Amino acid sequence: MRRVRLAPTSRTFHRYRANELSGPMPPVIYKVLPERFARRLVDDGEMMWSTLAWFQNLEEAERGDACEGRHTYFPVNGLELNRTERDGRPDNTRIVLPEHGFVSRAAQSHGIFVYSLTVEPTLAIGDSIDRSVVEIFDPAQFVRRVRAGLPWRWADTLIQETVPYWSPANPPEEVWALPHKLTMHKRDDYAHQKEYRLAFGIRRSVFDFENVELFIVEKNTAWPVSRPKEKHHRKKVRLGSLQDCCRLR
Repeated sequence: MRRVRLAPTSRTFHRYRANELSGPMPPVIYKVLPERFARRLVDDGEMMWSTLAWFQNLEEAERGDACEGRHTYFPVNGLELNRTERDGRPDNTRIVLPEHGFVSRAAQSHGIFVYSLTVEPTLAIGDSIDRSVVEIFDPAQFVRRVRAGLPWRWADTLIQETVPYWSPANPPEEVWALPHKLTMHKRDDYAHQKEYRLAFGIRRSVFDFENVELFIVEKNTAWPVSRPKEKHHRKKVRLGSLQDCCRLR
C-alpha cells in the first residue's frame, strides 16, 4: 500500500468569515526582495501572488516546498488505526502501519494565492548583493489597501496570519480539517524565515471547513509532479503608491 485516498467525512462544508480565520497583526512586517521589485512595491503597490500549487512544484529550494498547503504526520512508532470493517463485516481492531503516515492537504490548492512576508528584517533570501527590505510600518493599513485593491470576490476571502511551523512527528490536531490553517502552516525546515502570510481564494469555498483531501501514504511516497502554467498560478496586483504604510529601509 503506497497511497490510499480517504473519502471526506462530509460534503457539507461550514464557511467561516475571513476575519474569523485571521490572526493578530505584528506591529511591523517586512518584504525582502530585489531592489527593483522593492521600489515597485512601495511606489506602485506591485505585488506578485502565487498559488500553493505553484510553490508545491517550484524547484527553487528556498521558496519551493512540496508540503505547501498540507500537513504530514509520521509517528515515530507507526500510524495507529482502528479498523471498523473487514471483508464487509463489522470489525473493531487496532492496527499499526509502521511505514505509513497521514496527509491532509487543502483541496483547492490551485485556487489559493499567497503572498509571503516576514517579521525578520535581516532575513537572507537569494542573492544577498541584490537584497532590499520594504518595511511595512502600518500592517493594518497595508491589509486594508490589499483588500481594497482585489476584486471583491477575492477580497472577501483575504486572510492573514503569522506562520506556525510543524514537524511530521507531531499530530495535526484540528489543522487537518481546516484549509486556512493548512495554507498558513509550513514545515519546521522553514522556521528561520519567520514568515507572515496573506492569502486569498478565487472561489469563496477554498477555506470551507473539511474542504480537504486525506491520504494514508508510505514514507518517501513520490507525489505526482505537475507543471502549473504561470498565467493561471501567478497574479500581479497593483494597488497604487503604498507610501502611506510602506517604506524602503
